[in-house]
Amino acid sequence: MFIAFPIPFGENLQHSFTGLQQHFRFDKMNWANPKQLHVTLKFIGETPASNIQALQDAMMEAFAAEQKCIISLKSLGIFGSSYAPKVLWTKVEPADRLQRWFDLLKQALMARGFEYDRQNFVPHLTLARIRAIQDKDLLRRTVSQYQQVVFTETGVSKIVLYQSILKPTGAEYRELFTMSLH
Repeated sequence: MFIAFPIPFGENLQHSFTGLQQHFRFDKMNWANPKQLHVTLKFIGETPASNIQALQDAMMEAFAAEQKCIISLKSLGIFGSSYAPKVLWTKVEPADRLQRWFDLLKQALMARGFEYDRQNFVPHLTLARIRAIQDKDLLRRTVSQYQQVVFTETGVSKIVLYQSILKPTGAEYRELFTMSLH
């Protein structure tokens, strides 16, 4: 399970996404499913059904006073080293608001016995998981060229508890609980 907010696959994002896929067409990348784009605030992992109510309560506490907002998807980045890149992503701004959401959620979850995993929170949208890349210098140049590019702006009006169901065709995400923002 994980807690995230969905990203709609609008025309601007679709155009950019298609362009990047074409740009890296000779590389082995698992591109994110456009129908399942999301920004993860907290990965929960395997969780018994008996913990779902505690997760819902934590979400309601964390986001009770939070407002809808507009976010921007801007620039490109990679996780992993430049020698062994693992993930191609775009930054999500405003980072300070998302950091606050992460902190509120972390506190609410810890109060209910969920462990803090000490991983740094980097507000991002995963575009692709990199399996093999032929020209790492091209990847570095492309990331550099896209530093000021805004792919899209979109509204965030809900936070969702998702269940990830692994299938041979890839993960399928099911919404278990939705917290609407004011």
